Amino acid sequence: MAKFLLGWELGANRGHLVRMADVARRLAAEGHEVVLASQRLSRDFDLPANVQLWQAPIWPRLLGNVGALGGPMPNTMGDILVRVGLDIQGTLPTLVQAWRQLLDAMRPDAVAADFAPALLTAARGRMPTLAMGLAFDSVPSHLDEFPSLTGQPAAYPETGVLAAVNASMAAARLQPLAHLPEMFGADHALAGTFTELDVYARWRWEPVVAPSVAHPVGEAGAGEEVFLYADAALLRTPALWDGLARSGLPVRVYAQGASGVQQAELARMGFTVEAAPIPFARIAERSRVVMTYGGLGFTSSALAAGVPVVVVHYDLEKALTGQAITRLQLGGHVYAGSIQPEAFATSLRQLYQNDSFQRRARELAPGFRARLSPSQEELAARWLIDAAG
Repeated sequence: MAKFLLGWELGANRGHLVRMADVARRLAAEGHEVVLASQRLSRDFDLPANVQLWQAPIWPRLLGNVGALGGPMPNTMGDILVRVGLDIQGTLPTLVQAWRQLLDAMRPDAVAADFAPALLTAARGRMPTLAMGLAFDSVPSHLDEFPSLTGQPAAYPETGVLAAVNASMAAARLQPLAHLPEMFGADHALAGTFTELDVYARWRWEPVVAPSVAHPVGEAGAGEEVFLYADAALLRTPALWDGLARSGLPVRVYAQGASGVQQAELARMGFTVEAAPIPFARIAERSRVVMTYGGLGFTSSALAAGVPVVVVHYDLEKALTGQAITRLQLGGHVYAGSIQPEAFATSLRQLYQNDSFQRRARELAPGFRARLSPSQEELAARWLIDAAG
């Protein structure tokens, strides 16, 4: 039997860990030894007892509040890496050396990396490597520089960043990078998304695969509700809740991580509050519109079920997803920090009452559903086993 290391470094959403756990279950079920090295340690999901859970090396600014740094907003993946610490002297070589110590301790036959560029840099040339995850964090590594995702130039010019990184790599006696996107290079890449949502579609050589949707999505029914799947950031956005209340629409909410006090306050505002996650098929059946902070799994589920989507975003990745939804005429998007309650309520009512969104969503849904199989996790497990020989 083979040994595998699955690693996750960057990205705030729990979906990265859920995706890695799915791959780990598939590998463990066939008798293989699996170590999951994770940015955050958690066993509050279905992970086999024989899968080892290790702490992954941490990028420096993940230990603080990256959003509190100030400075320019990111326009490229390079800008995002700078914001999490790539500009700090010695960051990349320190992370690479830490990963190599884990690799030396485990001696895996192959490695899978989910938004883990330092792991890919550490493992390159040592064993087969697989890059998997969202399309946003699966950057085509053949590019000379990270492309702009906003139309604006990089906030942190890459020439200077690359020179500083390579100086620290040389000081640590590590191979320098030819260009920054090389950090994302792997023997095989599985970028999970629908092509219509792929921010790197014009540059990608390998085809995308199914987004990670681990549940039945169902189909749109005759529901009249607005369903909002909120996270901690949206819980801290009072203008959103004020606007929802002013809309006068029937709103059902699941707020991830909400306390009992917060749930009671949402109920007081007139919303139906779910204390625990509910099956997406049930959401699709009773919702006329769904709202989300922009997580790809929820958004993809809505597209496959045929329900219009409103993305309430607060970072670059989620904003790009919302813009794609708007271009497809399958819903809309709004930046959480710019919501004006009355204007938001009016826009939401207009979208809710416009039958063309429902018709178009249902028309395109079969095409999205057809692309949910085979799953990214199934393809990843199959590739890793083949690569291990």
